[in-house]
Amino acid sequence: MAAACSRPPAPAASEPPRNVLLILVDTLRADHLSAYGYPRSTSPSLDRLAAASLFFRQARSQAACTFPSVNSILTGRYPMRFLGQPGGLMGIPDSAQPLAAIFAARGFATAAVSASPIVRVTPSRFNPHGGFGRGFEHFDETCLWREADCVTGRALAWLRHRPARKPFFLYLHYMDPHDPYQPPPTWQRRFAGPYAGKEWVAQGDPLPLQTMIHAGGPKVDLTRDDLQHLLDLYDDEIAYFDSSLGRLLDQLDKRGLARDTVVALVADHGEQFLEHGDVKHCRGAWEAETRIPLAVRIPGRAAQRIDSPVEVVALAPTLLDAVGISPSGLDFEAASLLAGPPADGVAKSSQGPFRSATDGRYKLIYDMAKGVMALYDLRVDPQEHHDVAAQHPDRVAALREPLYAWLRRTEGHVASPKSLEAAQEAEKQLRALGYIQ
Repeated sequence: MAAACSRPPAPAASEPPRNVLLILVDTLRADHLSAYGYPRSTSPSLDRLAAASLFFRQARSQAACTFPSVNSILTGRYPMRFLGQPGGLMGIPDSAQPLAAIFAARGFATAAVSASPIVRVTPSRFNPHGGFGRGFEHFDETCLWREADCVTGRALAWLRHRPARKPFFLYLHYMDPHDPYQPPPTWQRRFAGPYAGKEWVAQGDPLPLQTMIHAGGPKVDLTRDDLQHLLDLYDDEIAYFDSSLGRLLDQLDKRGLARDTVVALVADHGEQFLEHGDVKHCRGAWEAETRIPLAVRIPGRAAQRIDSPVEVVALAPTLLDAVGISPSGLDFEAASLLAGPPADGVAKSSQGPFRSATDGRYKLIYDMAKGVMALYDLRVDPQEHHDVAAQHPDRVAALREPLYAWLRRTEGHVASPKSLEAAQEAEKQLRALGYIQ
């Protein structure tokens, strides 16, 4: 095994950090970040954080939609556990123990600032029931759909007035760069130049495309320049978020919190830009939707780049482990990443009828509805355009085994009608709410 894939170094012989800051960036795909090799300098602040962290180059989200991906991140349980809740609930059910509740039970002050219309305590258009507040003493929803500086500002205000002499767990949910891709008008764009085409493209709104593809909407003629402008605006949204991240990290340093705070940054999913004939997210298990950034900065622990595939379902036990709380005995379905990459070396994801497994080089996508599998060589075909299953039956078999084992463990069967029904019902629910078309 290469050095970059080895077990992370042991922590320094000192007291573990006291605090945890979990930053979730909605709709942020890894391959549009400088730290992951993107040629544009979209993310200098994130790059600096990654350089001081356990930096996971091959992290995968377990779902390609905010619900249930965030549920999985906050509970350490796989997404299928959250589909098919009574009454169409999206929040975290009583059967799962959220990270905030675990921290609160151990004396931490717990708070969240969320701009998400899904991850909320109170109802919204896209989440009629809320349900994400358990364990949080303070849950700030005032930045709904607002820009990154709102979330950062509210977070810094809470840190200023947090309970004294208590460790804290703070969860921040940023909506940049979720569509519409439109950084604030005061932000000087770095990538999107003048554009005199379609109004909805100028506004960074891919909805007309999604409506055409999935809801029989009017035909849209999209030129190469149109698509590039959408991508440019998406990159500008990332750059804008990154500037706000820099402000947040600078303030942690100035307030003396950085030396005692674990900082984790992750995304719930990525975003498609017609790589597979679709836009936005919540539709497939492609790399564009499931390969996401993951960095965990732990004071007293050496930075390291880790190239083995990992699942973000492991983040909850990892954060507990990082502050000296043993995750053993808790209801997690993944082990702490501080003990090393998963034993099988495979990261799995699910969305709708699709299930996927990747070892970092090859990726197997299983369409449960059709009962067919496709294999992609990510080294030479990172956008998954050429199925090489026929040429590499040995690689299909090598990935199918852990994928099937995972399906049996989490869904009860390798082609469960119940799982498909739950996934279809979740998609129908999101469509009825207008979140997808």
